[in-house]
Amino acid sequence: MAILATLRQDRAGDWKSLDDYLRELRHREAGALAALANSLSASPAEQRELAEHGEAGAVLLEVACDLRVPKSSRLAATRCLLEAGIEPPFVAHLFIGAGDLVTDPRLGSAARRLVESGLPAALQLEGDPAQITLAAGAFARAVHAAASAVGQVRVQELLSGAHELHAGAAAARFALGIAELPQGHKVGWKRLLEQTCAGHRRAPAAAKRMGLAPSWPPNLPDAFAPMIREAEQETSAIEPKDAAASPSALKRSTSSTQAGKTQAKGPAARTLGPPIRRSPFRKPIGAVVEVPAATVPKPMEPVPARSPAAAAAEPRRPKIQTKDDAPPRRTLPIPGLPGREPDDLRFDARGKRIPRNDRWDDDDFDWQGPVLPSSELRPPSRARPASSAFASRLQSIFEDRPEAVDRLCAAAEARAAVRGEEALIRELSAEMSGKSWRDKRLPAEQLRRLQSIAQGPTHPSSWRSAARLLLDFFVSATG
Repeated sequence: MAILATLRQDRAGDWKSLDDYLRELRHREAGALAALANSLSASPAEQRELAEHGEAGAVLLEVACDLRVPKSSRLAATRCLLEAGIEPPFVAHLFIGAGDLVTDPRLGSAARRLVESGLPAALQLEGDPAQITLAAGAFARAVHAAASAVGQVRVQELLSGAHELHAGAAAARFALGIAELPQGHKVGWKRLLEQTCAGHRRAPAAAKRMGLAPSWPPNLPDAFAPMIREAEQETSAIEPKDAAASPSALKRSTSSTQAGKTQAKGPAARTLGPPIRRSPFRKPIGAVVEVPAATVPKPMEPVPARSPAAAAAEPRRPKIQTKDDAPPRRTLPIPGLPGREPDDLRFDARGKRIPRNDRWDDDDFDWQGPVLPSSELRPPSRARPASSAFASRLQSIFEDRPEAVDRLCAAAEARAAVRGEEALIRELSAEMSGKSWRDKRLPAEQLRRLQSIAQGPTHPSSWRSAARLLLDFFVSATG
């Protein structure tokens, strides 16, 4: 099996078959999760092979929806399920549990497939996603992330099929800033968050480690942050039912238990006997007392000083005069030329400095002066001009990304709100006049999107102005 060789390439485990690997993956073994991340670089055929083997689909769905698993392993499980063609209602559960991964670029084109097929299927589910539960909050988190993959307009079209009292759809519109939460839903979310936070604080540490306590903070969009903080403030006085966290409860329970045992059994029996008396017939052995050893200080022998006469009487070290030590010849100065000093800088053919001839002179020893760098400063380097706010967004349009046009128009709307629409047109025209955009051609899907925005009366004026400017530059100029 090709996928089994891919899973074992980093020596994460030595599995004989895919059944052995799936058995460890079901128990969330670290080696199996690390090997699953390697399947991100596998071919689509190998990913389908892993997802279609036996009960691998159910195991991969659990791994993709488990927030405690590393993100790369969740991405790999989601990618394998989408390549295998996961169908409703399982794709709905995959969107609710792993919808927050659609913003990761490693998911590729599978992100759009997950949104287009998973969001409508999730709206058809009945039960937790449609009521005020944490599953509805996870659905809202997935929809909020899906707006970055397919655009907010497309998400609104997909949410139009939900009924009015759908809790997940209402939370998703609140997270996107489209509409406010109904008053009844707002009260229900506050009550749910307070109950979840109280259960998390009240649970012992062992229950939290085993995953038996409700997780906190919950998997909700950023728009629910004020409600989460309010729930934490309301439940701040709750203490966990844990002996390690509250030792006073442990002492209270221990004392009450001992009191009950005493009343039931009466006074406890004496277990210690009398002390052992010294035998009158045994002679005392005595005790050993260690006395520190005293050492007699030894006087230091006097060191005789050397007299100047004795130093002069010592024979001097023989010195052999070499050619380098010979005194330099005195030459007559040439008129008009400066005299050559012995400290002048001289270099050989390799650029290495030639040392002085008198550097080993015993009578006049001195360190050779270092060669200091020049005091002239280098000319300042030229920096590249800073790119404008529209450079990366224009580049994403030519890379044919699905959300590129919406992001550029949103940036144009923000710039028009701050500086005015005339400044927006001036900055966007200055950016498109650069050399890097002259020979570019718009992709067909992006061209259709720009035309719909330019002709649609529902879009803001800044969106239409930016779309018309792009069409005039890249379509009319090239046409």
